[in-house]
Amino acid sequence: MKYLDANVFIYAALYTGKKAEHAREILRTMVEGDVAITSTLTIDEVVWAVWKESNREKAIKEGVRILELPNLKVLSVEVEDAYSALNLMNKYQKLRSRDAIHLAVSLRAGVFKIISDDSDFDDVDDIEREKL
Repeated sequence: MKYLDANVFIYAALYTGKKAEHAREILRTMVEGDVAITSTLTIDEVVWAVWKESNREKAIKEGVRILELPNLKVLSVEVEDAYSALNLMNKYQKLRSRDAIHLAVSLRAGVFKIISDDSDFDDVDDIEREKL
């Protein structure tokens, strides 16, 4: 099982090119049977990114589409994840707050592989990053 970072969905929804096609392939593979997880923070990030690039209506539709994807488990961000994220930020100086929250949720779920375009995960011993 893998954790899908928000940028997987953002690339798939908004962009063209190699990374965008890879993102769409990841989502196709998931729909066909590979189970993946993400968090509610992802929905926020994707809706905001799509809204900025397009419009509110498209952003909401994209958020709903993600929530309804088969084989995707969307986990809530819990208070314990916030504490864990802050500890992870102390441990890994390059880790930004949102990425730390994604990491905390993934670790809580026992998922140690993340698909992301964010290279700050490369320095994290707790997880393996698959590049987008």
